[in-house]
Amino acid sequence: MAPRADTLKRVGILLLQLLVTAAGLCYVFHDPQKREQIALALKQADRSWLLLGWLCYSAVELLATVRWQLLLRIQGITLGWLRALAIVMIGLFFNMFLPGLVGGDAVRLYFVFKRAPRKKTPATLSVAMDRILGMLAILFLTGLSVALRFHWLSRSNATLQIVYLVLGLLGGGCIGVALLFGAVGLGFSHALPKRMPFRSVIIESAKALEVYGAHLHLMHIAYYMSFYCAAEALHGARPGLSAIDVLSVMPLVNTISALPISFGGVGVRETLFQTLLGNLANVPAPIAAVSASLGFAIQASWGLLGAVAYLLSQKISRR
Repeated sequence: MAPRADTLKRVGILLLQLLVTAAGLCYVFHDPQKREQIALALKQADRSWLLLGWLCYSAVELLATVRWQLLLRIQGITLGWLRALAIVMIGLFFNMFLPGLVGGDAVRLYFVFKRAPRKKTPATLSVAMDRILGMLAILFLTGLSVALRFHWLSRSNATLQIVYLVLGLLGGGCIGVALLFGAVGLGFSHALPKRMPFRSVIIESAKALEVYGAHLHLMHIAYYMSFYCAAEALHGARPGLSAIDVLSVMPLVNTISALPISFGGVGVRETLFQTLLGNLANVPAPIAAVSASLGFAIQASWGLLGAVAYLLSQKISRR
């Protein structure tokens, strides 16, 4: 009975994700006039900006590899840089193109288990910390963006509602970030009582945060800038849009699109871009929406490279 209930639950989640994705895309792109504007903007897209956006996202994946390598070394696992990059890219492919929250993480663990079969628990902790710290970083940057630009972000009722939604999601995340930063900054992590529940997890999180914090801002700014480059590539987005505007809205977009309510945030991301950039930076609605799609396409190109890496790894394994 339990397996059947689990199957029904998974099917229900998939159907919900499919419905939200389809509804978001239909809402944004249903108007034929908007589609004509989008087609014209894409035809006239500046390839130099697209290349720059791709390079920005390339930095994201390279820094993600460095971050995971450091987390692996904390756990006593050694992995070559090229192999680690390939595994990160493969994980990206499974996260982006297959339904489910942990598809990419499970694949990463599969490859690490093959290299270090006796260190399954440390490997699992490295992937878990990588995911948790990434999510906490998004929440932290979102709080920073709201705090610094609340007046600008609340200029319209539609954007204010998004801000309130994000603030609601920030509650638990901000507490977790504060505890981790406090443990690291004040040196409390190793002074915790030995009988304290989850003491080892807190200590490992503190260590991970120390190595992660060194390039946290650079990694996320590079990711946000890839979307700014995508918007700049579309000539209609340029009036009134600045890099600061995109850097301000991207943490909010990431916080909401990270919720497992659509496939890879598709549909949700476009709707948020249309609302936020349209109301705050006077970007035409269709251009704002397709900027989100174009930014996602840049990310997806790396996911496709991950698919190639996966196929090559399978071919090598058969040999």
